Amino acid sequence: MTPAIALLTALLGAMGISTGTVLQQRAGQEIDEPGSTRQLLARVLRRRRWWAGQGVIALGFCSYFYALHLGPVALVQPVLVTGLVFGTIASALLAGRRLDRRLLLASVVCVCGLAAFLSIARPQAPAVTPVPAVGPLLVVALAAVVVGVLGLRGSGWSEPLRAALLALATGGFYGLTATLFATALAGPDPIAVVVSWPFAAACVSSLCGWTFSQRALHLGRLNAPVNAVIGTTDPAVAVLLGVLVLGESISSTPAAVVGQVLAAAVVVAGTVVITRQSAAMLRDDRAGSLAPAWG
Repeated sequence: MTPAIALLTALLGAMGISTGTVLQQRAGQEIDEPGSTRQLLARVLRRRRWWAGQGVIALGFCSYFYALHLGPVALVQPVLVTGLVFGTIASALLAGRRLDRRLLLASVVCVCGLAAFLSIARPQAPAVTPVPAVGPLLVVALAAVVVGVLGLRGSGWSEPLRAALLALATGGFYGLTATLFATALAGPDPIAVVVSWPFAAACVSSLCGWTFSQRALHLGRLNAPVNAVIGTTDPAVAVLLGVLVLGESISSTPAAVVGQVLAAAVVVAGTVVITRQSAAMLRDDRAGSLAPAWG
């Protein structure tokens, strides 16, 4: 019963975070172009829709943290990819348009791929929580830093390559963050959770991931590949660390591994289509024209 509740709360978390983000994006689009970042912030903070979005995001994160508390990281983190589907639906509703057929089909493909992955992998938490292994955490953190710095400092390298490196670093940090939060949430009480070293490390890791993601999206001419890399690397790292650090288990027979790889590829394909179509719709909105309702 606990895995089912963890799955449900993870879905609610993904829906809340993505829907709240869309609300804030719409609030920002409704104001005139400001002269400075300070003016933008002042105008945004006066909009009720922005605060509504912030409240929905906060509820989403509470649900996500509760899911991490209940279920294995290998189950919870992959579910967050559904946030892309929820965000697409919310964006269409707020814009007063219907989803076109390609977005609907890509959303169905993405969800089906995720369901297949989880059904094949069958993530399980250990019967007894082990002492977290610090070594894999340090390796992932170091690798993410190196890859991210290469993406930032790669002078003479092409922008798509640098964006891909930054997206890899982002996904690595986000997967690391999920594992660290799950480790911290194993504490006996809220105070013990907040003052623990995994919680502090998770905050630092999430900030690093967010910073690299902003630069990756800025460099990436096509945001779809960037989002696909982040969306793939994040759960992959989280699943790996869940097994190595937290003692979680997934099905590892040759047939299961092949099935998991194929299911993940389906999720990635759906993610790329969704982000490309969403970006095209956003460009149409900004140009003042509406795309065909059913493409």
